[in-house]
Amino acid sequence: MIKKNLIFLVGFMGAGKSTIGLRLARDLKWNFIDLDQEIEKGEGRPIRQIFSEKGESYFRQLETKVLQGLKTRGPSVIALGGGAFIQDINRLLIHELGYSVFLDCALEVIVKRCPQDGTRPLLHSSGGLEALYTSRLPYYQKSDFRVDVSNQSPEQITKTILDHLSAGRIDDAHNINRPVDI
Repeated sequence: MIKKNLIFLVGFMGAGKSTIGLRLARDLKWNFIDLDQEIEKGEGRPIRQIFSEKGESYFRQLETKVLQGLKTRGPSVIALGGGAFIQDINRLLIHELGYSVFLDCALEVIVKRCPQDGTRPLLHSSGGLEALYTSRLPYYQKSDFRVDVSNQSPEQITKTILDHLSAGRIDDAHNINRPVDI
């Protein structure tokens, strides 16, 4: 049985956090929150504009502020931005509030999914993408558990997470504070 009522989807851009988050929230009959969209609503401008006008540091502060505001929200699935889990303060807050699920997607799949069209502020080249992916991976691996999403459909991934939830494995993973591969 689920003891905490917030599930945070962690992973690199293009891993499917929003797609899986919407499905998971629908199946659980919980709210869905896209952290980046919450920030855009609060700021009244797109993330790429926030980055260009105020910088990454300012954006990371906004992430933390929005995450802190989740303490009073009801049961929700939250799709994090790709860098939100990298910040120690955010990671600690997420572990306090709920469970983190790492949607682990192979880099070659991510490259196919992420167009270099300017909508992702930290994506400038495929070489930069690989370096960013490599630098973030150790942080993502600190999630409560991991799902390999490289070769599964959204339906399969959602079912895997729901099966894990119904079996009570998330509580076990959270209590012993180590990732559980599924």
